Amino acid sequence: MGTVSTTRRARTIPRAWRIGAIVLVILLVGFVGSLLFWQHDDAFRINGVPFQMWVAQRPDFSIQDPLAAIEQNVVPHLVSILGRRPDPGWVSRSKDWIWKHLPPSLQSRFYTWRPIQDWQLKRTAFMGLRFLGPEAKDALPEVVRFGRLQTNPMVRAAALVAALQIAPESPETFRFWREEWERTNYFARRDLAIYLSGANYPIASSAPLLLKEVEQKPGSVTVLEAFAALGDAARPAIPYILQEFKTPTYRGNMLAVLKRLGPIASEAAPAITAILSDKDPNFVAEALSALKCIGQEAKSTVPAIQPLLTNSDPTIRMLAAAAVASITGNPETAIPTLVEGLEGRIAGAPKTHIRVDMRQEMPGLVTSGPEAAAILLGELGPTARASIPALEQRLEAKNQWIRLAAAQALWRIGGDSKKALPVLIAILDSEVSPTQNQWPSPGGSANYGLIRTIEAIEEMGPAAREAVPALKRVRTFSGPARRAVNAALAAIQSNTP
Repeated sequence: MGTVSTTRRARTIPRAWRIGAIVLVILLVGFVGSLLFWQHDDAFRINGVPFQMWVAQRPDFSIQDPLAAIEQNVVPHLVSILGRRPDPGWVSRSKDWIWKHLPPSLQSRFYTWRPIQDWQLKRTAFMGLRFLGPEAKDALPEVVRFGRLQTNPMVRAAALVAALQIAPESPETFRFWREEWERTNYFARRDLAIYLSGANYPIASSAPLLLKEVEQKPGSVTVLEAFAALGDAARPAIPYILQEFKTPTYRGNMLAVLKRLGPIASEAAPAITAILSDKDPNFVAEALSALKCIGQEAKSTVPAIQPLLTNSDPTIRMLAAAAVASITGNPETAIPTLVEGLEGRIAGAPKTHIRVDMRQEMPGLVTSGPEAAAILLGELGPTARASIPALEQRLEAKNQWIRLAAAQALWRIGGDSKKALPVLIAILDSEVSPTQNQWPSPGGSANYGLIRTIEAIEEMGPAAREAVPALKRVRTFSGPARRAVNAALAAIQSNTP
């Protein structure tokens, strides 16, 4: 009996191996078949990879920089993904089942070929259109149409943000946003306010809706932040902003809003002035920046600012000088202090900074020292001509950021591109093309120097025609670079200097 049992086991083992091998072959055939079907279904390819699969391999934010590196017009192909019929349920489940039962070694080797859910693919396509921004303007009707069809909140949110980034000025975009605001079936109004803020565009029609929300729900900080870009339409919200301004937790948020609103926020000047005695130098710096932006509407604040002209912090001292110059309408008074800061002759170590304004949607950038002085001089405009010799000397500084700020300031003050433009072009020429391995994940590239240089060239308009080759070279370096270069080329090609 023992011999028979052993023989049966011996026969069972090969049979099990044969069954396992057959199952493995079926899995592989199904897996490869699904890939071949995907390849056949998509004629447009990126480096030999079917476009839909290429998109699926770069979900959400990670698509931004790789997409910017593609020279072909991918907008129609992204739109085709939006209109793609999802796989039948049994097909989707089969792909998932096959993938889950493949050996780990095969999953590891072919990880980028893993099945992607239809909702994820469409969300990434919307994200791609969002990162292309105005370049995808012709696709706005499809973005809105397909966006309205989405029931997955993540996909619907991606569609809404894409529309706001592609064409925030379009009535069609606002209607899409308003529908969500009035129904709020998928989003909290807090989220919708954040999406609106990201557009960074004065959509005045949204002001009554936002105002009603803060009236009904005091303390809606994100809704109040959405007023920052609305200009004069934000004036009725100032009392509510000031109410929230009293809360230390959100004081910085409200200061940023008031700074953006500038003269419109003149009634906030007394409350902002009270912060000038705060122990935190960062709050003092932000308050000075806000008063500087309010300008001559804040004349009553000058006596409170003047003691800061001799502050031990060089940044505070420079900001105070710039604020007084802006408020009094006498920019010349700030030049001696700012030139001293530019040349590094103000004693003391900076404990705070100034914020650098950028048009691209990127995280905040701050600076201090000579670079901050150059930026503040540039903001004074033509009345700061006395600082031109000192700025020209900084064009040869070892620090690239100082050279950049000095070149931009020279243009803003003198309107002469002959000395400033070569410096900016040289900075672009020094930028090395990134490889795919260098792209950060998941948020995309944040090369502030590159983007600031492009934006400085954009300000010059037609006077910067010599920069076109350098701009085109760096256009594919990142998502922000692509959008910034597109804006710069449009300004250069315009007829308005």
